[in-house]
Amino acid sequence: MPRTTTAAKTYASARIAIDPVIFTIHDHRLKVFLRQREREPFKGHFELPGGLLLPGETAEETMQRKLRSVFNATISCMQIYTFTTPDRDPRGRTVSISTLALISSTTILDFSGWHDIRKLPDLAFDHLDIISYARNYLREHIQQELLQNILPKRFPLNLLQTTFEIIEQKRYDNRNFRKRMIISETVAETKEHERQVSHRPAVLYRFV
Repeated sequence: MPRTTTAAKTYASARIAIDPVIFTIHDHRLKVFLRQREREPFKGHFELPGGLLLPGETAEETMQRKLRSVFNATISCMQIYTFTTPDRDPRGRTVSISTLALISSTTILDFSGWHDIRKLPDLAFDHLDIISYARNYLREHIQQELLQNILPKRFPLNLLQTTFEIIEQKRYDNRNFRKRMIISETVAETKEHERQVSHRPAVLYRFV
């Protein structure tokens, strides 16, 4: 019986990076956090606050290490996509795990690192693609877990509606939005009202 041979396969080796996309809402604008690179490649360009996995680290540990160095806090993120284009990093094959989070603007003391997603500066690597993907994912998959990080525990429905409108870039009819949220059991009414407001205090709601 003739002997068959198979050519040896060459498998790619790659570094693993974590690139978290952190959004907030400030001045009625959706903003993303970026930092400026201090070395090549892309020196002077802006990038997401991520980095490479160190030996012995999990992706979650790397992400929290990088975010603590910037925000001095642990931030809950969800993984949304893995970017694997071979030439996305000129230094060598690098696979990027992208994560997404929303944080409340009330926890931010300095907004100098936050950029309106409609007016982004020059970005390093493929970070514009990563931000665009995260932006579209957020618009199409607004989840309670994400909104809980950006809204107070008790909130008026008009604040929830405004948040949806900023994220989705669309307007809602007040009555229809209220009906949708209540019928879907997304929110539940509390016995509390707004305090220290110049208008009639609105009823506060909570996520179910």
